[in-house]
Amino acid sequence: MEEATIHEEIKTLKAKLTGNLFEDGETQQAIYELKKQLQPEIENQPELDNYEDEDGCLYCGS
Repeated sequence: MEEATIHEEIKTLKAKLTGNLFEDGETQQAIYELKKQLQPEIENQPELDNYEDEDGCLYCGS
């Protein structure tokens, strides 16, 4: 998958987020899997996840 396509898919998935952690779990996981395609090293070093429009990290839930 091309980088631009991955960014579009992430944007689409983010639009589906409700703010409810339990309802958004699968969507958040799909976003994370796409982000790993862009930056595989975040799997072992989550602090490297610097996706440009992130408000908080997936791990701490902020």
